[in-house]
Amino acid sequence: MTKTARTISFLILAVVVLHPCNLAALSLNDTPSSLPGKKLVVGVLHDPPYIIKGTDGEWTGINIDVWNHVAQSIKTEYEFKEMKFQEQLDALKNREIDISIESFYVTAEKEQYMDFSFPFGNARLALATLPEKIHHPWWAAIYIFFSWGTLKIVASLGLVLCFLGFLFWLIERKDNPDHFGGGIAKGIGTGIYWVGSTLASGVCFGIPLKSLAARILGVIWMLSCAIALSALIASLTSTLSANRSAGDMVNDETLRHMHLGGIKGSAESLTLKHLGGKFTLYPDEDGVLNALINNRIEGVLYDEITLHYYKNNDYKGRIATYPTNFKRFFFAFGLPKKSPIRDKVNYALLTLMEKSDWPYLLKRYGLEENFEEKQVPPIKRGKISH
Repeated sequence: MTKTARTISFLILAVVVLHPCNLAALSLNDTPSSLPGKKLVVGVLHDPPYIIKGTDGEWTGINIDVWNHVAQSIKTEYEFKEMKFQEQLDALKNREIDISIESFYVTAEKEQYMDFSFPFGNARLALATLPEKIHHPWWAAIYIFFSWGTLKIVASLGLVLCFLGFLFWLIERKDNPDHFGGGIAKGIGTGIYWVGSTLASGVCFGIPLKSLAARILGVIWMLSCAIALSALIASLTSTLSANRSAGDMVNDETLRHMHLGGIKGSAESLTLKHLGGKFTLYPDEDGVLNALINNRIEGVLYDEITLHYYKNNDYKGRIATYPTNFKRFFFAFGLPKKSPIRDKVNYALLTLMEKSDWPYLLKRYGLEENFEEKQVPPIKRGKISH
């Protein structure tokens, strides 16, 4: 081969190797998992039910299960490093850890200094307060009773009672003077009493109907009462449930007039700043929830799934939770900017989410496909068998 041919061959080889597509492929393979003896440093913190630290130091939770699948898929060794939330953010900025498997809300603010894996779930913000801080359950019933719809029903029923009472007096006044006689007021009053008693209990003792027309009208009225009363009870029950559900939703105006707590560096802290009310930030979940229990703050704005877990487990009977009208956030693992393992992690996550096992994994932690809570089961802070 001549010198000119060797030069041309060298240039062609250099172009092929240095082509962007090939460089990307080389970069994808140049991951910590492909380096002998290199362990990934994985940031964790106690954030149930996503990540749960047991009393024996064992880490469990849905994110741990997800990460175990990812680690097996990319064939890497790793070690957990427990860090507070803000410490994990700083570590990702400074590339001190390879990945954090905390459920980070995907926000533009965090995108400036870290990368996210593919989002594998979503949640909304909720408010935790002391029990019955927002409203007592009886207030919903009182509100329904004095609502305009109920008042209209009561007024209509009153008119029906007066009309039917007049009809019974008109029919019975000659055949039944003992009960429907003695003047218009007394006779109509007796008719209204008969109609009302029949409506309430299905029968009226002590006031018999003697005329055929009155008895026919009485039977029609009793049948109508049975149907109408069932429909009325069903309607009131449905309305009470609907209003109770809607009443549980806490709006911006209510939150703005409360002294709220949040966690430093979280998406909730940004929401608190934009909300414009009084708030205090704490380093972790225990800190902010203890501040609530000790009446240093009035409420905690945080991830709904986590707050439901605490309500049903660690703080059972001591806190209540209410959904808010804020938009839902997608959450994902956090990685340093331009992390070489991001593509492999994403592929492993997508592979897991496409498997039939994915819904069962969510169901184990009381979650629907869209991460709506069904009923977070009590999970002891100990090892959970896989």
